[in-house]
Amino acid sequence: MPGGFYHTILRGNGRQAIFFDNEDRDQWQDILQDGLVRYRHRLHAYCWMTNHVHMAIQAGSDPLAGFMRFLASRYARYLNRKNQRQGHLFERRYRAILVQKDLYLKELLRYIHLNPVRARIVADAAEYRWSSHNDYLRLIKTDWLTVDYLAAMFGTEVGSARTQYVSFMTDQPSDDTLRLLRDGVPDDERVLGDDNWVHKVLGDNEATTRRNNLDEIVNDACQRNGVSEALLASRSRSRRHSSIRAEIALAATENGCATLTEVAKRFERAHSGLSRAMNRLRDKNQ
Repeated sequence: MPGGFYHTILRGNGRQAIFFDNEDRDQWQDILQDGLVRYRHRLHAYCWMTNHVHMAIQAGSDPLAGFMRFLASRYARYLNRKNQRQGHLFERRYRAILVQKDLYLKELLRYIHLNPVRARIVADAAEYRWSSHNDYLRLIKTDWLTVDYLAAMFGTEVGSARTQYVSFMTDQPSDDTLRLLRDGVPDDERVLGDDNWVHKVLGDNEATTRRNNLDEIVNDACQRNGVSEALLASRSRSRRHSSIRAEIALAATENGCATLTEVAKRFERAHSGLSRAMNRLRDKNQ
């Protein structure tokens, strides 16, 4: 959802490590910065653990799935080359929970920054280098991180906002809050908010959101590759066109805005052929 805030989690396949040294984390951040610019998203908070990452991302006009696929595939290729390895680095599907900002955005910020403390890596979140906590303490400034929006939720003046943030971080969230931030609401793990907000997001607006997001994915792919949708739906057997259709199918299915059958019907292609092309692309990206 454009403008929505997502708790995004990406884990190593089988809980394996995804970072082995500081060079890996630096490379991850370089790729992340490129992706934020390319896909026009904002990152409000992060924590890079050894075998998984947490991010608070505000989606721009481009679907979140494209950004996550770019980030995961580019980093996986880097690490595979560095370590001369093959196979899947990440779990096939990242987690993205759409968060109601008025109720849970501050809680999400605390959840992300206290990850190393809960894991008993450090006693104080400020001791952990690979999170955005020290940006909120105003001890460092990271150019590709958006701090002011969430910081303003603690106060309009920098000094008082920092004081309120520090006080907020000393309180421990309840176990129920931790579970909700990690898993979403029990009835639908894609969202976290009160009943009215969840109904509005998933009920009244879901069909429109799904349709609009698929249109955005198709339009974005066509613009980036210099082709028209009509050409992709033509009888052309071009390998390049097949690759673009697979790219669209992968983004649409991972983003939850269309089924593979719907994408195949849109481009007048056989489900089986599009499925094979999509799976080849997914394996190549890992």
